[in-house]
Amino acid sequence: MIRDVMRYVERRLAGIRLAYRARLSTLGKGAAMQLVQAEALSGETLQAAELAQHFGFTSGPPAGTQLIVLPLGGSTAHSVIIATENGAYRVDVQSGEACIYSQWGDKVHLKREEIEVATRRLVVTAPDGMTLAGDVMLAGSLTATGDVVAGGVSLQHHTHPGCQGGSTGEAR
Repeated sequence: MIRDVMRYVERRLAGIRLAYRARLSTLGKGAAMQLVQAEALSGETLQAAELAQHFGFTSGPPAGTQLIVLPLGGSTAHSVIIATENGAYRVDVQSGEACIYSQWGDKVHLKREEIEVATRRLVVTAPDGMTLAGDVMLAGSLTATGDVVAGGVSLQHHTHPGCQGGSTGEAR
């Protein structure tokens, strides 16, 4: 009788799919949950698997990214991607650091007492203003569409009292 129970349990467990590795082939768009198509290491194709990501973070992993697939309830048809990794683009980080990066080399690297941002073009939108505290060093030119005020002196609205009708020239 115990042998029969063991065979029954083995047959039931054989039908349950465990977590497995796959390689991303296509990334879907437009769904409330991002969907992917992948090729499992066993050669099977995984269709419309959900890519679970942490709230506030989203990414579009490129083709070839390694995946960890978790078949919910042991069913491949109800698979969720729970982890992604692509060593070709990974940024090395030290213990305690974090980095957000893209396949094009853009990154925001949170280091100890320093944040390193690397990109070709950085756009910051802050309709209510932006405050920087500390010294700022600028290597390059600065263009402003509004007034620039330094030490309380406006570049657009300052005057030179006692000027004898001449004009001031550019610094040489």
